[in-house]
Amino acid sequence: MCNANARHSNIASMNSVRIPEPAAAVVTGKKKRVSSGTRREKGEQTRRKILNATLKIICRDGVRAVTHRSVAAEAGVHLSLTTYYFTDIEQMMKEAFQQFCEASQPDLENALEAAYKYLGSFTRSELRKRETREKICHEMAIMTGRHVYNQIIHNPERLALEQILFNEARLSPEIHKLGVQQREKQIEPLITLCRIFNRKDPEINAELLFGSITSMEYHAVTLHRDEVDEAKIVALLRRLLGWLGGLKSA
Repeated sequence: MCNANARHSNIASMNSVRIPEPAAAVVTGKKKRVSSGTRREKGEQTRRKILNATLKIICRDGVRAVTHRSVAAEAGVHLSLTTYYFTDIEQMMKEAFQQFCEASQPDLENALEAAYKYLGSFTRSELRKRETREKICHEMAIMTGRHVYNQIIHNPERLALEQILFNEARLSPEIHKLGVQQREKQIEPLITLCRIFNRKDPEINAELLFGSITSMEYHAVTLHRDEVDEAKIVALLRRLLGWLGGLKSA
């Protein structure tokens, strides 16, 4: 896991996360009456505040800094509300990580959609040609490198939280399960991509690709953003994709 000081060099403060404002009360005559729907909405907003605060603390200070008192202070809510909505710290962290996993999925899906669209433009016979594979290797390295670079620059806190989730999965069976599921969600589409060039054991290639990409991402979040070299990321990915695609000289 990256230590807190190292992460601070590239991770933007998560205090910028916007929390929805509580809904206005329903006015009836001279008195304000809060509807049951509004109370439920305010309750959900409070839960989100607590979960967002939990993620901020985990990202900034690590999982061991998460306490009911620290989360309440970060969220700006009364201490009793953290125990009202969550039975213990484990449940609070589990739901915070679950919220994080659900929120991060669209980024991956958008990146994969572009990759699938590009690969779908080639026929099966074209994919068997070396010149086609070289072209695909070049373009996919650029596409993947740009995605990785953008994640490092614009979503470093997401990468830090993901790394913590994988590293701290041993905290509880539930968090371990979330970590495994998050990893599988990311590897499964890579298996589909790798199967284009390797039908024998694409799972192995997908594991290598996933490990290399996450290693680049997790290393880069310790750097200042000016030190992150997109061209180097693309070159590393081109070499890796070329090797996985059977292009030894790529």
